[in-house]
Amino acid sequence: MKFLVVGDPMLTADTLAKAVHDVFGDEAIVKGVDWKPESEEEFWFLRSQVEKFGPSAGKPPAELIEAGKDADVIITHHTPLNKELIEQSSASYIGVCRAGTENADVNAATAKGAKVMKTMGRNAEAVSDFTIALLLAELRNVARGHAALMQGDWKKKYANSGFMGDVREKTIGLVGLGYIGRLVAHKLANFNVRVLAYDPYIKAEAVQGSGVQLVSLEELCRQSDFISIHARLSKDTAGLIGKEAFSWMKPTAYLINTARAGLIDEKALIKALETKQIGGAALDVFWTEPIEKEHPLLTMDNVTLTPHLAGATNDTFAQTPYLLLRELKRVLDSKDTSSWIVN
Repeated sequence: MKFLVVGDPMLTADTLAKAVHDVFGDEAIVKGVDWKPESEEEFWFLRSQVEKFGPSAGKPPAELIEAGKDADVIITHHTPLNKELIEQSSASYIGVCRAGTENADVNAATAKGAKVMKTMGRNAEAVSDFTIALLLAELRNVARGHAALMQGDWKKKYANSGFMGDVREKTIGLVGLGYIGRLVAHKLANFNVRVLAYDPYIKAEAVQGSGVQLVSLEELCRQSDFISIHARLSKDTAGLIGKEAFSWMKPTAYLINTARAGLIDEKALIKALETKQIGGAALDVFWTEPIEKEHPLLTMDNVTLTPHLAGATNDTFAQTPYLLLRELKRVLDSKDTSSWIVN
């Protein structure tokens, strides 16, 4: 079997090639190409453009088209695989080492009969850990206290000082109960909290015995002390947390987002924070990345901001290609289907 592995600055072709040989054996024929934007800044810019506008917005290496012509399988991470590349490739399977497939033209693959696979749960441990870290940081002013102390300010009063409490016996609302949402609920169990979840794709019997209660989005917003977003961004979920949702929230509620910025209406969030309609927010994702230097969030005292770090751990990057390739091997060996196949 012939593999084309397409690396990038975060997950190189050599790393992907090693994973292919480890999973499929030395008989696998592997050709590697690295996507190398001119600078780290350009890489992150192109990555954000692909996230917003699809694979046609990126600039994949020109040699990819030729390299893909005799490949049975193409494995990529962030490198965009556009319509032209897919149409000229001979690949039956295209694997994306990510939870989403925004950088692969799924329609073009479907039209020529190629299957596109994502990597489900690849960074679930990392993101769920980070979610809880942000929850605690925003509640207890960890980042703000550090920043003040580094400036020589022994600061004891913060925007939430009037209502800052403990996590114990609070209500946590999870918007989305997939891999990451379920892990967050599991990890919070020993905090002695009540966990609500809104996920229209989950049935009540699926959460029986888990300690999680399924509710409507309105009920979740009205009851929760912390609202953490773990949904996928789509046409149906874009702006899901907007003006109406903020009007339902407690004035002491904290909003946490480690998913996708587009799930929140940006203007509505800014207004809710400026007017103290909610208690605060902790965000790891933004509508434009890097965040603009003059963005109003950067001047607020009731937010904790991090530069899209949640899923970026060495353990996550090391395991991701193995998760994908083992699932691909299982599908090929058993001729079975997989929930990881998106088309």
